[in-house]
Amino acid sequence: MEGRITRLTRGRTCGVIRASDGQDVFFHGRDLEGAKYGDVKVGGSVSFELIDDRVSGPRAAQVRLMTV
Repeated sequence: MEGRITRLTRGRTCGVIRASDGQDVFFHGRDLEGAKYGDVKVGGSVSFELIDDRVSGPRAAQVRLMTV
């Protein structure tokens, strides 16, 4: 899937992605691939795999920053 970062919580190294289908999806900094949490910016485009996490519900895994 693809989407854009809509919110970052710096103290907890997590955030929210708005998927291209309109769904808001939680992600954690440890799910980033090829980037560090400090590299992520609100509005940035990402690709990711959608998984179902028993704690957080829909969650993005294997999050990769996309270059424009």
